[in-house]
Amino acid sequence: MFGKNKDQQSGKILLRTNKFVLIYLGKGNFHYSYKSDKNLVYGDIDFSKKQFKIIPLISISFLTTLFFVFSTNPTTAEIEKEELSYNQDATNLTDEDVRDKLAKSGDEDFLKQTEEQKLKILTSSEPQKKIKNISYRVKDNDTLDSISESFHVPKEEILEASNLKTTDPFISGILLSIPKKRGLYYKFKNGDTLAKVATTYKVSLDDILDENHIDEADIFLLGQRIFLPGAVIPDPVPTWYLPVASKIITSGFGWRSYPRYQFHDALDLKANYEPVKAARSGRVIYSGWMGGYGNVLILEHSGEIKTLYAHNSKLYVFEGDYVQGGTIISRSGCTGYCFGPHLHFEIIKSGKSINPSNIIKGFTY
Repeated sequence: MFGKNKDQQSGKILLRTNKFVLIYLGKGNFHYSYKSDKNLVYGDIDFSKKQFKIIPLISISFLTTLFFVFSTNPTTAEIEKEELSYNQDATNLTDEDVRDKLAKSGDEDFLKQTEEQKLKILTSSEPQKKIKNISYRVKDNDTLDSISESFHVPKEEILEASNLKTTDPFISGILLSIPKKRGLYYKFKNGDTLAKVATTYKVSLDDILDENHIDEADIFLLGQRIFLPGAVIPDPVPTWYLPVASKIITSGFGWRSYPRYQFHDALDLKANYEPVKAARSGRVIYSGWMGGYGNVLILEHSGEIKTLYAHNSKLYVFEGDYVQGGTIISRSGCTGYCFGPHLHFEIIKSGKSINPSNIIKGFTY
C-alpha cells in the first residue's frame, strides 16, 4: 500500500506504476511514494515555499527517471487495490476523479464487494449503552423500603449497587447507588384502561399489577400514576419528504436489464446535480465513498428504518450528525457505477430493502 500524508484530502495522480506514485496536490504541492520489496519511501515537496529539502527533490527526480525507463502499465487490480488505500474525503470526490473512473469500469467482483460493504453497514448495530445507576442521598424520613418502592427497585439490588450490607446502619446523609430500572411512569387520562395502556406500551398486565402492587385492575383514578416496567415508547407517526424536487422515477424498484440484469432494490430519481433532502429526520451513520455507489449517505431513523442516498457529487453532512427531514444533505450527481446524473434512493427496514413508493407518496414516472 502506498504511503499518504494524513492531511492530504485529494489530488491528481500524475505518474503511477505498481511501485511508484507521484500526486499533484495543487498550489505547488506534490506527494510521492515508492514501494520496494522491503521498504516504503514517501514524502512531500512544497514548491510554493522559498526553501525546501534537496534530498526529496533529488529522490523524486530519480524516481521519475525510473518511471520513464522501467515502468509498466498497472493492471486494473493494482489500480483498485491502490485507490482503496487512499481514504479520501468524500466531499472532495467528483465525477472526474481516478477512483470514480475506476468505479465506472467496475466488474462483477467490484460491484459485489460494494454490496457486501453496504450490507455490513446496514446490518451493523451499535453496542447497547450500559444503564447508569442513579445517585440518591438518604433523607431524614427515608427508609430502605420507601426508597425501594419509590424507585421500583428491589432492596437487595440497591444494597448491592451501594456496596452495603443489611447489617450496615441506614442513616440520613449516606449516598446510595440505585440501578436505573427500564420502564416509565404513566399518568391515567380520561378514557384510559389498564389493558389499553399495557397494549400501547407493550407491557404485560401481570407485570404492571405486580410492579405496582395492584389488586383491582379495573379501578383507576384520573391522574393516578403507575410504573410500566420494560415499557416501549411507541414511535410517533413519521413524516416523510420527497428527496428530490422532480419526483420522477427513471428506474423503478424490481428486476431490470440495464445497466446489467439484476434486482434493483431502490428507486432511481431524476436529479441533475441538484439538492437532495433527507426523506425523514434521523442520524447520519455513514457519509463517504462506497465503491459502485460513489458518494453515499445513510441515515438511521426510528423503528429499524434506514435510508440510503447514492451517486452524490457532494456530501454536506457527516457521521453522527442529526438532520431534520426535508433539509438538504447532499447534491446529486453521477459518482460510482453510474452513467448519468440521478439519485439512487433506498429505504431499508430491518436490514431488507423495501419499495420507497409504498412509503412515500408523490413519485411519478
